[in-house]
Amino acid sequence: PGKAEAGSAFLFVECKAPADYDRDMQYVDGQLFRLSLQEVPRPRYLVYFTVALKAGELRPRNLVIDTEAHGDYEAWDAAGQPLLDVIPGRYGKAGKRKFGNVPEPTGEHEPLDRAVTPEVFHRLQAELHDVIWGGGGTNNNEVFVYIAKLILAKIFDERATPDGRPYDFQRYEGEALRDLTDRLNALYTEAEREYLALEKDVHVESGKRRPKKADAFDTSRISAEKLAYVVGRLEGISLTENVHPGDLLGEFFEQIVATDFTQTKGQFFTPMKIVRFVLELCGAVEEARTALLADGDGDGRPRLPYVIDPSCGAGGFLIEYLRQVNGALGAGEACEGRERRLRDLHELWFGGSGSRWAETFLFGIENNYDLGLAAKINMVLHGAGATNTLIASGLAPFEHYASEDGGVLARVERSAGPSAYAGPRNEQFDLVVSNPPFSIKLSSDERNVAAATFWELPVGVSEALFVERWYQLLRPGGRFCCIVPESLLDTGQNQRIRLFLLAHFRIRAVVSLPYDAFRPFTSTKTAIVFAEKRGAAETEAWRAALEEVEGEMPAAPEHEQVAAALQRLGWDAEEIFMAEPREVGYKRRKNLSDLSRPNDLMDESGKGGDSVLARWREPSAPSDPVLGFRTTLGAVASRAGLRLDPKYRWLWDFQEGLVFGDAEEARPLGETLAIVRLGKVRKGELVQETEVIDLDQVESRQALLAEEVPRLYEIGSDKVAFAGAELLFSKLEPHLGKILVSPPPDALGSTEWVGLRRTVETPLLVVAYVLMLPAMREAYRRLQAGKRHARLSPEELLDLRVAVPAGEAAERLAELLAAKRGEILSLRQLEQQVRSSMDAALCATDPASTAGV
Repeated sequence: PGKAEAGSAFLFVECKAPADYDRDMQYVDGQLFRLSLQEVPRPRYLVYFTVALKAGELRPRNLVIDTEAHGDYEAWDAAGQPLLDVIPGRYGKAGKRKFGNVPEPTGEHEPLDRAVTPEVFHRLQAELHDVIWGGGGTNNNEVFVYIAKLILAKIFDERATPDGRPYDFQRYEGEALRDLTDRLNALYTEAEREYLALEKDVHVESGKRRPKKADAFDTSRISAEKLAYVVGRLEGISLTENVHPGDLLGEFFEQIVATDFTQTKGQFFTPMKIVRFVLELCGAVEEARTALLADGDGDGRPRLPYVIDPSCGAGGFLIEYLRQVNGALGAGEACEGRERRLRDLHELWFGGSGSRWAETFLFGIENNYDLGLAAKINMVLHGAGATNTLIASGLAPFEHYASEDGGVLARVERSAGPSAYAGPRNEQFDLVVSNPPFSIKLSSDERNVAAATFWELPVGVSEALFVERWYQLLRPGGRFCCIVPESLLDTGQNQRIRLFLLAHFRIRAVVSLPYDAFRPFTSTKTAIVFAEKRGAAETEAWRAALEEVEGEMPAAPEHEQVAAALQRLGWDAEEIFMAEPREVGYKRRKNLSDLSRPNDLMDESGKGGDSVLARWREPSAPSDPVLGFRTTLGAVASRAGLRLDPKYRWLWDFQEGLVFGDAEEARPLGETLAIVRLGKVRKGELVQETEVIDLDQVESRQALLAEEVPRLYEIGSDKVAFAGAELLFSKLEPHLGKILVSPPPDALGSTEWVGLRRTVETPLLVVAYVLMLPAMREAYRRLQAGKRHARLSPEELLDLRVAVPAGEAAERLAELLAAKRGEILSLRQLEQQVRSSMDAALCATDPASTAGV
């Protein structure tokens, strides 16, 4: 009827196999819009069609496009890709389904799809990002916030819409985009008030307050067409229920967080394999089981552990803990045969969504507004409520959390007595799990606030303050299992933090993670520390013992005083489990999926393979530097620095400093070499032109100098003079094995060079090549400390025990080494000659180079 001509096409249909439907939607332009132009006259409707098996029935899946309203893909896309989805009967007008809170189709309303597959959710996540981001004008974190807000609005709509009523989160046929945007803003405002427990009339962002904007969806930043597109893609899908097993909805949101939030050094997400290992290492679920079924609250009332992450990001630790506790304790059998009161509480906490318990016992704090919003939505999505997830600084004074409705977080106590911890304490929590931001320097205002909040550790950088905050949060006997930069465990400037840990915690385990654990977002080497808070009486006893020792042996080095105090208290025998795994199950890549790798941390197959976790749980397991060993507090205090890093502890506690050779023949390097104090030359003009040899001009493990060494009249930084040194050794990244033999005595070089000279007759080449052996370079790695630019102490270098060849054997070795060194140099000269001949051959084939010849 109407304008349609007899024999002309009314519907132009592209049929897809069910498995291809979502993936091939990207071809709508070519396969429908463009191909349909070949029909004359053009069909009125374009149909993208397949079928799906739902509840044992085949049901159509289709989108219908009106070519009279949208003549090409660009016009359809600019309108927010409005989706008609009812194929017209009797050549009538196409329509759109209307979704409502109904269990079955009613003729007026369609139910939401509760059988969406993981593949569809994955495709949706990519689509939503691409469409909102498309065209620019919106940075990645804004993309993330808009999608997160839309998801919260939809969750609220699904839960708040009465039975039989239509949902608000959908596009109504013929509706103006402005009306849809207004409805979304109103819906989000209700959702925020209902779920997010944000303070009225303010948002919190990066610790500052700003006036609240009127609209959640600002059309000057995100177009109404893009909002309409997202609504069209999500309207028919349930985000609160799904028949498929597993946490598909939570994983969908976490994909959005991981993809759309721009991660930086201070704000990156902990990979799930690390999160799960942390929870296993500290036995979080078993502690929850014990608390629920055995311990109670001390007054006979059942309870679960109070758990907090004071720098929770998007809530990764909290959500995984929630999942694991629900999985272990959620079934009714957990309380079978127990008293009625426990069964009733179990039903209250684990019935329905299965996560009501989290509203009482699970807490998170996040300073970044975008991440804090994501954490709140993540908790709501998992049925846990967002009241205890605060958008605030995790280092704020506890009084600040009272205004944030922080519940038990706002409770503050101060210790009495001069020898007890004098700062504010909360002491409400049983477990802290966290990966706090590293090396975040505080502003002057923040330092002033921190000085009144933190009493024992320096307020310079964030990780020190978080350690003290964990102490303040935990009840005596409470535990933290957190990720810290390994420099906190090994550098001299952080020794005060280690003393704080020794005084206030029983350190249970330290697991050093490889550099790849958090790359590409940071290359900082990190470690997991698991520790249990000592009671006030223990801390007071420690301080008393240390004061006594200091009075008795005032001139002794600090580590010796600590060792004596530990022995006096009987703490020196306390065991610490340590490990330095090489692989953690993945290799991360920016903007790409992780590569699968072996996992030394834990057996993911369920077959009981050897791992760090297996050795942690088996005290009699053999010692191994990768999978685990046990040392003691007494061993930690046996050397200066009180270092707690596993690499260092293995070198001294198990190797006893022996690098190679027979233990009886090995001697400290200090019996072969002595340190030469190289004179310092200040930056500026030099008296005469001088060779300057920096580290990059010496090859690793070759003891060879670059052919061209700069000669300078002026130097831009301080240097050292090589006079008096027979060998130069690099204390910066010493594992690279940079050695220089017989350096020019009148040359200058980097202050990272350490001068060495022999104290015995052993040939110089023999000593130099001993210092470059693989076993020695591994020992240097174990000695080095620091973040990016790790260094070792030259004095500790000389403590290493090595069997250096001597006598006639050393002389023969020196001749062999000299000959082999000559071979290397000859081969390099030959390599240069061959390359020159290659260059000449290439030039000979260039017409420009042979012109006139």
